[in-house]
Amino acid sequence: MGFGPSLGFWIFIAAIIVASIWSSARKNAEKHETLRRIVEKTGTIDEAKLKELFKEDPSPETKPGGGYRVARVIGTIIMFVGAAIATFFWIVAGLGKLLGHARMFDENIWLIAAFAVPTGIAMLGLGIFFSSRFCEPPPGSRNELSTRR
Repeated sequence: MGFGPSLGFWIFIAAIIVASIWSSARKNAEKHETLRRIVEKTGTIDEAKLKELFKEDPSPETKPGGGYRVARVIGTIIMFVGAAIATFFWIVAGLGKLLGHARMFDENIWLIAAFAVPTGIAMLGLGIFFSSRFCEPPPGSRNELSTRR
């Protein structure tokens, strides 16, 4: 089969990264060119226009409390996925007993796997959920530390 598909994938990823870097550098160069033209025409630099020109756009990733919310949401989703898988195995085991096809669950390894895996998934979600306590909470939330002592 060769390296064709995988090499093409990595070339595509590299092209996206290079295009992003080039776009950012081009945008920055245009800002400097605009500043140069302003100085040539007026001879002075208006500080308000300078700040407006070089103001960074706020990034949604840097919004306070973003990591806190993400950890809470992902942790909750993973906990419910673990609970759903455990419920599925409970239903399968119950139907197997009800219909008389419980031989699969006669071996303890199946029972251990059927309940240990979802429990492990739910514990992972619980860990992610509780790790949100180490993230910066959103401003104004009741979980935010009080400035009063």
